[in-house]
Amino acid sequence: MADHSMTPEAATALRKPFPPESVGKLPKGGTMLDYVGHAAVTDRLLTVDPDWTWEPFALGADGLPAPDREGNLWIRLTVCGVTRIGVGDGKNAKERIGDALRNASMRFGVALDLWAKENLVEFAQAAQHQQRPEPTMPPDAHVVYLNPQSKLAKAMYASLRDAETAGHFTDAKAFMSEVVGRTITSSKELTEDEARRVLDHLPAKASAS
Repeated sequence: MADHSMTPEAATALRKPFPPESVGKLPKGGTMLDYVGHAAVTDRLLTVDPDWTWEPFALGADGLPAPDREGNLWIRLTVCGVTRIGVGDGKNAKERIGDALRNASMRFGVALDLWAKENLVEFAQAAQHQQRPEPTMPPDAHVVYLNPQSKLAKAMYASLRDAETAGHFTDAKAFMSEVVGRTITSSKELTEDEARRVLDHLPAKASAS
């Protein structure tokens, strides 16, 4: 059996930068962050150690990985005989597992440079939040809300679907919220100006007038 111990070569391979085609974009803190998805991280782990494994901290009564009281999934990831801890969140089990694997892999140096950029943005965002109030909607008299049947709305919907299918994000509402700077629970809450801002962050397939 091949030796898959944590050698200096294995550690270096884990930290190898990802090619541009494996790096996606995610809006956060008013900017677009680079990130790698679950599939790219899994491919990196398999390349370095085909026998890598992970296990949850706890199992539920159904025998499936159990999240903690806050909905986070804690795992132990073992690569080349070394075990490190990771945590992930998400709106379902698939997202929580994928996020936890990315987080635990970062402890081995996988995409560490991209995680570092995200942490810097989060720090800056927290500092800005202390200095300015939460963005609020202007009075209704000055708002032109998005018409769901307009060319602008249809172009935005199409681009959101394409971007989500391509894996640029997993939650369109969270994406829109990050872009406009407030919580969006439905695209009907967007103004036309906000919809254009969302569209500007997406690889639109159609243009709107």
